[in-house]
Amino acid sequence: MKAGFLMAVSVMALALAAGPGLRAQDSPVPPEVKAFAAQYVAAYNAKDPARLQSLYLPQSRACITAASKAVYDEMASMEIRDRVPPDYMLSLMPVNQGNLSAFAADMYFLVKPERELHIDYQYPNTNDGGQLILWLVRQNGRWMSDFPCMTEHGIKSFRDNAAARERYKTIAAAIKEPLRSQLITMVRAHQIGEASTRYRQATGSDMKTAMLVVNALQGQVR
Repeated sequence: MKAGFLMAVSVMALALAAGPGLRAQDSPVPPEVKAFAAQYVAAYNAKDPARLQSLYLPQSRACITAASKAVYDEMASMEIRDRVPPDYMLSLMPVNQGNLSAFAADMYFLVKPERELHIDYQYPNTNDGGQLILWLVRQNGRWMSDFPCMTEHGIKSFRDNAAARERYKTIAAAIKEPLRSQLITMVRAHQIGEASTRYRQATGSDMKTAMLVVNALQGQVR
């Protein structure tokens, strides 16, 4: 994905917005979608741009231009840090139009997605996990992922926040021992919540700052 293939924009925000009620609309996941998910997870875990590209709708790639490629590259590198463990769970459901409307200022689709595929995972013996949201389109008898394009507003917002992202990276890089080693151990053990709490306790920062610093630290140690 470092070649510029955007992961689901604001995946965690969309996941929170979807809410638990959406589960009632889950459909049985057919074998061909399970096979697609397995291919996607394998390419995601391998951090293999060519394999990921083969799973994305060709029309979607038109979103990436010479002017916007750097933004897509940076966002992708932020979203693809972890590995999805093998015991992930799949949910196939109708596209949540409410979420798309809520994020319309920042993203849009060149091809209307047909379904949403959620890939939920939890790391064993931790409270840490995640969710990938893929929007699917069936084309030429094959399911493919239809990733969203960023609007000019979305690209500008991302660029405008660059200074804040760099600030948290600088703070994370300057963490002193022994706290740094303690946090790195927690991050590598997928104890992100515990690491954020430990940083907050050690520095007196608020929880939002602690989470953003630990997030920046994740990018530096993985």
